[in-house]
Amino acid sequence: MKPLTRISAVMAVTTALSGTAVVLALSAHAATSRYEAESSPAVCGGTVASNHSGYSGSGFCDTPNAVGAAVTFTVNAPAAGAANLAVRFANGTTASRPADVSVNGAPVQTGLGFEATGAWSSWATKSLSVQLAAGTNTVRLAATTAGGLANIDYLEVTTTDGGDTSIMQGADVSTGQRALDLGARHYYADGTQGDALDILKSVGVNYVRLRIWNNPRSGYNNKDKVLQYARTVKAKGLKLMVDFHYSDTWADPGKQFKPAAWASHGINQLTTDVYDYTYDVCTSLKAQGTVPDSVQIGNEINTGMLWDDGRVVNSNFTNLGRLLKAGYNATKACNSGTQVVIHTARVEDGARWFYDGIRAQSVQWDITALSYYCFWHGSLSNMANVVSDMRSRYGKPVIIAETAYPYTTANADSTQNVVTSGCSGYATTPAGQQANFAAVQTTARNAGAIGIFYWEPTWYAVPGNGWNPTDINNSGNEWDNMAVFDRNGRLNPNIRWLP
Repeated sequence: MKPLTRISAVMAVTTALSGTAVVLALSAHAATSRYEAESSPAVCGGTVASNHSGYSGSGFCDTPNAVGAAVTFTVNAPAAGAANLAVRFANGTTASRPADVSVNGAPVQTGLGFEATGAWSSWATKSLSVQLAAGTNTVRLAATTAGGLANIDYLEVTTTDGGDTSIMQGADVSTGQRALDLGARHYYADGTQGDALDILKSVGVNYVRLRIWNNPRSGYNNKDKVLQYARTVKAKGLKLMVDFHYSDTWADPGKQFKPAAWASHGINQLTTDVYDYTYDVCTSLKAQGTVPDSVQIGNEINTGMLWDDGRVVNSNFTNLGRLLKAGYNATKACNSGTQVVIHTARVEDGARWFYDGIRAQSVQWDITALSYYCFWHGSLSNMANVVSDMRSRYGKPVIIAETAYPYTTANADSTQNVVTSGCSGYATTPAGQQANFAAVQTTARNAGAIGIFYWEPTWYAVPGNGWNPTDINNSGNEWDNMAVFDRNGRLNPNIRWLP
């Protein structure tokens, strides 16, 4: 995707009004249960109060100002494994009120900070990942300072029921590194500041896609930057796809420019170039302990890559076949377990023509990838038919490597947005954005896709993080209304990646 040149079951969430636990169904494989601090089976080691507004249920737990002041929750997990705990709290003082967190009597985090929220009626959420046993578990928060605990509203526990962990719930966050370097801030839906990747993980992301350009003038998305950000991605427990553009700038259906260093190279040398460059990047990632889980050989290569030598003309796939085989062989020489993805944006037409063409050249690949944007690629039903056809015809897993939808038609900077309207049935609102994304996920998965990637969900308008790598400081953002973070960096409260 490059913005300038190319122009079922939805998540049900309810809120607790009273009682013990409310289940918020995120999908067939994941659920969030809410446990109110003021209601059994929770045990509030203080007073159940209601003198500050904004709480859920019938009140909140207000503990004594003392070390060891505690609230204890009894929670359930359908199976042993990882879970996310989210504690809603308010702290009207000016100092953090940290707590030790234990699960089933065993400490899981010491001194978890419950920072000042500005007022006792201003509520925030603190999250952490833990391991739960199957069945009943006890989660305890105990104050570590004389100030006691913050006021505790509820605990939400998100667990899985053992669903397919191979599902690729992906996000292309290639502009995220530049945003961080510029000091951009990202916030959970409740306004709590957090790391963008942590926030995306909290709403279901398990896979990150990073594009790589050979020698972009800005320096961003080059090998060194990708190596750097890959360490961050892997440290957070996320899987990694590296998207090779084989260019110094955007490669997409409208253009596939050679890198300047390869500009004079013919097909024989380009075949060597693709092998050497792919192998070098992959082995460098492997050497630092961040071996890619998948690599994409070319980006939206509808009619080839590295034009004109690798361009498909008159249905002649010979040269493209050579380049793709070089990329595949280099990847497998680096790491046999890394999956090779071949990606086109041909959902609306021509998918068979392309993949039949490369198959006839004896090209090997592991995952078939397609782009789907409703405003460019037509109906969901057609997308489903193509996904199903690709899966059955070539016998390989299929993913939607790119999708997105606007949450507004407004522009957050001086650069005109590429997408200025939505699709029938989906409003250009935060709720409409999630409804479309949920429909894409559900439709693709029902047709047999094993993953869906949202393209640039973190790319809200930040001065200096422009679209043009030759003028990144001044070119602006054409995609800001497609991000899942608003112009202030706050997460769309509706958005979810569905397992």
